[in-house]
Formats: sequence, C-alpha cells, structure tokens
Amino acid sequence: MTRAFLMLTLACLAAAAASLGHAQAPGKFDHLRTGFPLTGAHQAARCDSCHVRGIFKGTPRQCASCHTAGRRIASVVMPANHIPVTQPCESCHNTSTFAGARFSHVAIAAGSCASCHNGSSAKGKPANHVVTTASCDSCHRTTAWLPAAFSHTGVAPGTCASCHNGSSARGKTANHVMTTASCDSCHRTSAWLPATFSHTGVAPGTCASCHNGTSARGKTANHVATTASCDTCHRTTAWLPATFSHTGVAPGTCATCHNGTSATGKPTTHFVTTRACDACHATSAWLPGRPYTHLSPFYKPHNSGVTCASCHKSNTEMATWTFAAYKPDCAGCHASRFKPDAHKKVDSPKILYTVSELKDCSGSCHTYTNSTFTTILKSRSGKHRSTDGGF
Repeated sequence: MTRAFLMLTLACLAAAAASLGHAQAPGKFDHLRTGFPLTGAHQAARCDSCHVRGIFKGTPRQCASCHTAGRRIASVVMPANHIPVTQPCESCHNTSTFAGARFSHVAIAAGSCASCHNGSSAKGKPANHVVTTASCDSCHRTTAWLPAAFSHTGVAPGTCASCHNGSSARGKTANHVMTTASCDSCHRTSAWLPATFSHTGVAPGTCASCHNGTSARGKTANHVATTASCDTCHRTTAWLPATFSHTGVAPGTCATCHNGTSATGKPTTHFVTTRACDACHATSAWLPGRPYTHLSPFYKPHNSGVTCASCHKSNTEMATWTFAAYKPDCAGCHASRFKPDAHKKVDSPKILYTVSELKDCSGSCHTYTNSTFTTILKSRSGKHRSTDGGF
C-alpha cells in the first residue's frame, strides 16, 4: 500500500512539473523559466519548502507570503522590534542575507529621523553623543551615519571647549602645547589639523620652551651642534628651510659642520680635493661654486674650449699627463702635435729641433747659421699661446 502511494505521488509530481514546462532531467530544472529566479539562500532551499505537498501552481511570489509569522511555511520572519513599515520586504532586504538591510530614505520628512532612529527600531543617538536637540539629519547623512558633519555657524568664538572636552567631542590631547587659549585660536572648524599658531608676543630666544620635542617639534638628533636659539635660523612661518649666518665662522673650517651629517657636505661625485669648502663655495649659496683657482706655478690659462675634464680625467686635482716624460711643460699634453719639419734648427745642413728641446712651447725658437749653434740667423717667439683657439 505504501509503495503504491509513493508511486502515485511521484507520478502526480511529474505530471504537475510537465504541466508547467518543468519536464527535464532530474536535478537540472531551470527555475528561471517560471519567471521567479532563485537567488541567494533560495538556491539552497528544498523544493518542498515553498511547494508544499508537491503543489507547484499558485505558489506565492511575495516575500510576506512566506516570511510572516503564522504563514503555512516556517521561515525567517519580521522580528517584533522591526521598524513599523508597509513596504514589502524586498524594498530593503535581499535573498543573499536578511541582515544588512538597505533602506531608502526618499520621501522621509526632514527632521523626523528620531521616529525610527530611537535606539530600538534603528540605531539612535549614543550615550556619549554631543548634547543637542537638533535633528539627526543636521549632522548625519542617510548614506552613512559616520562621519558626521557639524555646522559651527552661530557657535560663539572661544566656546569650543564646551563640546570639545574629550567626552562630547574630541578635545585637547595629553601632549598638547600648554596653553589657556581657546581652541579656535589655532584650530579651524573645517579641520582640527593642521593647526596654526600665532607667535605674536612670543619673546625672541624662548622657542625651546615649547619646541622641546614634546609640546612641539624640537631640535632633531642630527641637528648641527649649537646652543643658539631656534629663531636664530628658523622662522615662525615655517621650520624649514632654515637660514644660518656664517658671520664669525673661521675660514677653512666649513667641514666641521658640512660633513654630510650635521649639514650638507661633499657629495661622493665631488671633485677630489683636500681644499676647504670655501675655496670654491660661498656661504650665501652652495651652488654655483666659484671658478677653480689653480695653485700650480706651471698652470697656464687655456681657451674656453678646454674644460676641466680635458686635463683632469680622473676627477682629481692631479692632471692626467698624456706624455708624462715632458710634464709639467706643454709637451706633457701636446707632444703628439709637435711637427719637426716646422721647427728648423739649422737650414743647411738641415737640422730639426726635438720635442725635448721645445717642450715649453711658449719659449723662443732660434734658427742658427751652422751646426755649431753659435750664430743666430733669426728668432721666432710667441708662436704658440695656451689661450689661442688653435695651437
């Protein structure tokens, strides 16, 4: 009898499914064809959760038909403390989760927030809220409860602490600069930070009484060692850049501070030299540096086409001599440009000068009458100058 009843029930279910166009392979029924797509938690629900006693036709589609106490189907229902509402469930809830509802505040009368936001029906004013009789929407928005925006219009200047006391609203921090001035002396209603402080009336030389690293920013650990007051170099408009008076600093002692730690020092790519910084740099500005002064008595000024790197190929004060055997004379660099035929010593028999004999190009060049070199036929002087454009 039981087997016959079961077979009859299955036959009825199959017939009902076929009548709705449901006749498909078991487990592959496309519910979307009914016009009611299964989403969220509905996808995992048993068929008979909605289709009671195997009846498909006439199954209700409205949420309240199932999700209401006393209905024929046991399911999640509206709690007793739900906000009084006449809108259908799907106006705020979805099938993915019943919690985290979204409520449209369109058409809600301004100033009536507390009718729902009373702490029972919906989140209301917390116990530590700023004392106010203003409506919620004076500061809060329907898109998000926080952050709130408060209009300080009409708030009397100097009365900030009546709310900004650390309880009702954010107040003075424990490490705040010691002051009895009102909050709005330094802070703005548009933003608590950054704050601006008027140094008017602050006695010169007393900066460290506040700028001690605790109350306000003070001297850093890598600061130039000094006992001078902050305002000797810094300004009240900005801590940086600082200006330092080099008056009284002994010439040649720059590196005492300009060591790369206390103050800007020589970079790694700097020209290698043992000279003091002020040999090239000025106290008014590190760059541009002054022209380099050659101390060697053998140096001769060159034309503008010759750069430092033309001679100082190793980035040091030591010149790189191409022909070291002839240094420090001109031939030390220009020996390869010496042409013997242009430098006759005797016309007949023909005798030519050597590089060694004329290594200092700025010297005179004599032509003699004979090979004994005793009688000068003619003299040439100053044919080559280091400042000429061509040799």
